[in-house]
Amino acid sequence: MGHEMGHYVMNHIYKSLLFFGVLFAAGFAFLNWSVNWCLARWGSRWGIRSMTDIAVLPLAVLLLSLFSFVTTPITNSWVRGQEYEADIFGLNASRQPDGEAAVDLKLGDYRKLDPGRLEEIFFFDHPSGRTRITAAMRWKKENMIPMQPNTPSALGVH
Repeated sequence: MGHEMGHYVMNHIYKSLLFFGVLFAAGFAFLNWSVNWCLARWGSRWGIRSMTDIAVLPLAVLLLSLFSFVTTPITNSWVRGQEYEADIFGLNASRQPDGEAAVDLKLGDYRKLDPGRLEEIFFFDHPSGRTRITAAMRWKKENMIPMQPNTPSALGVH
């Protein structure tokens, strides 16, 4: 719950709308430029006279797929960054790093907990389980006051 509240409090929805809006605009600018370039070079051979010809659709799909493939590491990094921020917000709100780590272990039921660095960059749009557990334990080390055995606070006496 704290994680999802973090997305709301840190305005991730609006930031993502802006980020992906700019990315889509760049994608359509690339599509316009690349289709016109391809048609100037090969259009007569393909029998396509302009971008308004329906026969240009397979080329447009190919070029948008290429753009999407090239920008995937960028979009994944953006989303991973926001997810990490929301994780930290959730930890600050709940102060339950062990609970966070236990939930993160469950990620292993449907995806790899410890991917290689390039694998995470290209295929993961959320932090890996390893990254999330490490962050939770780092947060625990930095934010939880350790109790010494046999002290009044460790025994529940205040």
